[in-house]
Amino acid sequence: MVNKLYFLTIVLFFSSYFHSVPDDDSLPVLGDYSSASISLSGEYQLGRLWLAMYRGSTREHDDPMMRTYLEDLIYRLSETSEVRDRRFEFLILEDQSINAFAAPGGIIGINLGMFLNTQKEGELASVMCHELAHLSQRHYARTQNQTSPLLNALMILGSIAVAAASRNPEAIMIAPAAMQQMSINYTRSNEKEADRIGFNNLVKAGFDPNDMTMMFQRMQDKYQNENSEQFSYLMTHPLPSERLTDMRIRTDDLKKSSKQLYRDNIDFHFMQKRAEVWAEKDARKLVKKYKKNLKSPIINNSISSKYGLSLSHKKLKNYDEAFTILRELIKESPNNLVLEASLMELHLSSGNYFEAISLGRNILEIHDSNYSASMLLADAYIENEQSSLAEKLLKELSKTRETDPNIWFKLAEAQGLSGNILELHRSRAEFFILTGRHDAAIFQLKEALALSANLFEVRESVIRRLEQIFAAKRALKELS
Repeated sequence: MVNKLYFLTIVLFFSSYFHSVPDDDSLPVLGDYSSASISLSGEYQLGRLWLAMYRGSTREHDDPMMRTYLEDLIYRLSETSEVRDRRFEFLILEDQSINAFAAPGGIIGINLGMFLNTQKEGELASVMCHELAHLSQRHYARTQNQTSPLLNALMILGSIAVAAASRNPEAIMIAPAAMQQMSINYTRSNEKEADRIGFNNLVKAGFDPNDMTMMFQRMQDKYQNENSEQFSYLMTHPLPSERLTDMRIRTDDLKKSSKQLYRDNIDFHFMQKRAEVWAEKDARKLVKKYKKNLKSPIINNSISSKYGLSLSHKKLKNYDEAFTILRELIKESPNNLVLEASLMELHLSSGNYFEAISLGRNILEIHDSNYSASMLLADAYIENEQSSLAEKLLKELSKTRETDPNIWFKLAEAQGLSGNILELHRSRAEFFILTGRHDAAIFQLKEALALSANLFEVRESVIRRLEQIFAAKRALKELS
């Protein structure tokens, strides 16, 4: 057992190869066998180690506009939350079921099904506030009171090691399932506490207090009457009647004393339409639906239906119609970044690369390092055979978003096209590290090492990276 504890320490120490180092500790401390909880830095490092393996076994949605929206929403909600460590990592999963989860270390995951089954931004925000409350109250750590946090960490890491060593597709899911279950299988008191704190956070953030009650009530009703497999969130977050009653009481008390206007950001409705267009194979069906909804008396519904109509025409390659509708929307909302980025995306889809590049540069002059515009501009550079410009742009973006595998994947593509083969291998290695594929990362770094004979600093950097991965692999092997 001593050896296992030693190697666990090595694993967590070398998890700095995921590019993130805790601010408070140079060496994470999970706790000891008499400890009642896991430390903040221990949660952070354990979560990042799990995240790499999880990313290697699931399908993330790489829409940069959706990622930008979710990041903005979570950070906005976190400002009025009790979360101490706001080094979040976000996952958007290509899954139409209703689910969201928070894993230790600030990891927040959401299925596209959450966008498909919510009607207002406040409803989505209510679920996110509930998950943020689990993080702020450190419910994962508090569930370890009956057993050693180290033993639980060893169990999870052991599952990861078995999955990595066996290369069994079924085994690959053991560790993510274990960690996700441990992160959300909270006690009834944990759930009630998350309701209370999440509700307060929702109200402080400016949303309608009724949104949480409506969201969970609607999900509960559908869960009881429809295919339960589509409601995995309620399978892990059951809502007894007394919890819904508590929410209603708090809502009624606040509504009596408040006459304020509540948030319902149009960008949420845009994201909802992006999810719908992704999920629906028959775009013509969506054209009919959105045309019908253009006359909705609810302004956000009518505006977003026009946006959905443009997206549907783009999917059908009816570019003239798509451009006409989208430009009308931009005239109505000239400073909306989602609409401007969507125009870039439409230019890309229709092959207008010069227009996409010009628009992207204009956006970045005003909104420096905007994620959506940067990723789309990189695509435009690549398509316009200006891969060196894409490489420069993505390299700068990677400095502030070191743990985003999508950036490293696209950067490797740009470097390959520009002939920068040494850096291509290094970027591919970072992508494989972030998705839990150590052997593939080692292969790429060895290829980089062979090309760096006369570049002392680069060679030393590659060697250090290899040493970190080998140390982590030895630790995982020992745990298994």
